[in-house]
Amino acid sequence: MEVHHHPKVEKKNFKEYFLEFLMIFLAVTMGFFAEAFREHVGDRSKEKEYMSSLLEELKYDTAQYHTALNKINFLNPFLDSCYINVKEASRFNYVLLAKWNTPINETGLGYNPTLPTIEQLKSSGNLRLIENRFVVAKIMEYETFIHGVYGHNYEGIDNATNKVFALEDELCDYTDFNAKLDENMRHVAVQFSPESSELYDMKIVIKNPEKLNALANSFVNCKAYNYGYATGLNTAIKIAAELIKLISDKYHLKND
Repeated sequence: MEVHHHPKVEKKNFKEYFLEFLMIFLAVTMGFFAEAFREHVGDRSKEKEYMSSLLEELKYDTAQYHTALNKINFLNPFLDSCYINVKEASRFNYVLLAKWNTPINETGLGYNPTLPTIEQLKSSGNLRLIENRFVVAKIMEYETFIHGVYGHNYEGIDNATNKVFALEDELCDYTDFNAKLDENMRHVAVQFSPESSELYDMKIVIKNPEKLNALANSFVNCKAYNYGYATGLNTAIKIAAELIKLISDKYHLKND
């Protein structure tokens, strides 16, 4: 009868166990470092994508701020003229003249930036990806200003303009305005650019002195809020320019 003998298994010494442990440790460590490096590269890539997107938004915002400033400078003389037009209404046969009033009615002043990249950075938790503390601080300064002082100024001009409209609703006849609206609706170009609207007079039918004074003052009030908004626009332009420079320098992005 054949007898099977179990092969002898040589016992490993400490050195062999240590070498196996070292190889496993090195493999795990290298894998950890490789994953950390891959994550680091991915984070830096995401960071640059966010900054590139923010840079383009800041350029667009800045262009809109300058457009709003130009509109304020364009409208201020018309606001002065409308104040005199209503204050001395009898001299103008109680007609709010088209050449002064139409631009005020048809020129939209406000620009309200929505800050999509900054909002996405915050909501996704990816603000942590931005390593440069000066960039982070300037982003927070810009967002705080836009949502705070600038937002208040924007709301102010909106309310002041609506007050002018409400008083015109109450005191004026809209026959000519209505006819010009029909003409505007037939011209597609005007629908995209209200500033190109046909001019229209507004006959003042309520001649109560107190109401006329309120309408006249509403034009001055509008001008005052425009001044406050212009200050906000210039501050927004300044902060945006500083942030644009920081991002362009730090991330080597073109600032055309």
